[in-house]
Parts: sequence; structure tokens; C-alpha cells
Amino acid sequence: MRRGVFIDTNVLIYSLDPNEAEKRTRAAALLRSGMLAGWIVTSPQTINECYRVLVDRKRLMPREHARAFLATLLPTCLAPLDVTTTAEAWTIQDRTGFAWWDCVMLASAVQAECSVFASEDLTDGTEIGGLRIANPFLNDLAPGAP
Repeated sequence: MRRGVFIDTNVLIYSLDPNEAEKRTRAAALLRSGMLAGWIVTSPQTINECYRVLVDRKRLMPREHARAFLATLLPTCLAPLDVTTTAEAWTIQDRTGFAWWDCVMLASAVQAECSVFASEDLTDGTEIGGLRIANPFLNDLAPGAP
């Protein structure tokens, strides 16, 4: 049985971005409820991308604060990132035409047997290997989450 909601990097960033008040509120609520209920899933790629964006690209916080935030998410880092992920990502890319790094993250979510991939960046409603892409700003993921 599939379970878990895989959280894309953009959702993590929105949960902290002061320039996106409405999205910040929704993303933070999703993370809070998912962490408490234990259905949030991330991958090493998610954690690493988030760190880079928080510290370098958007400069939303100093390294120490970003590391502290991401340390709270490390228990959710349950999706693999290995050679099997790469092979699965090739299949997903050929099937969907999505960007490479999105395909790697989707492959991690499929391998982790997540039911939902929460992302604003991909096509809402698309299904890949039993995984449904859902925009958390258009869908209420928390109540119906596994």
C-alpha cells in the first residue's frame, strides 16, 4: 500500500519565504501537520536543494539557521537516491518530458512508495507509477494524506 506525501523543494522554500505570505502559511501548515502525523517524506536531493536555495540563491537565512531547519526534516529523508533512482528517473523523463532533476525526485518518491508528490512546479493530477502529483496550493493534502 502506498503511503506518504513527498515534499518537493519548492514547498519547503515557500514555508519560509517572507515574500510569499499566502503560500508560506499553507506550506508551513502542511509541513507541521505532516511532521506531527508522520506522513512527510523527503530525499537527500530535497534537503540539499533546499539548503542551497535558502543560503545561496534566495539568501533567506544564514547557514546555521538553514541547517537547524533542515535538521528537523532529516527524519523525513526516507526516499532513496541511488543508481536505481537514476534508472527510474530515465524512464520517467522519457515518459513525461519533465526536467531531469524533477525526474530524479519523482523517481525517489516512487521508490519510497509515496502516494502523493506535493509540488507547485509540475502538472497537477499527473500520475506516475502510482504516484499522483498534487499542487499543495490548489489541493488540501493534509486531511486526506495517508
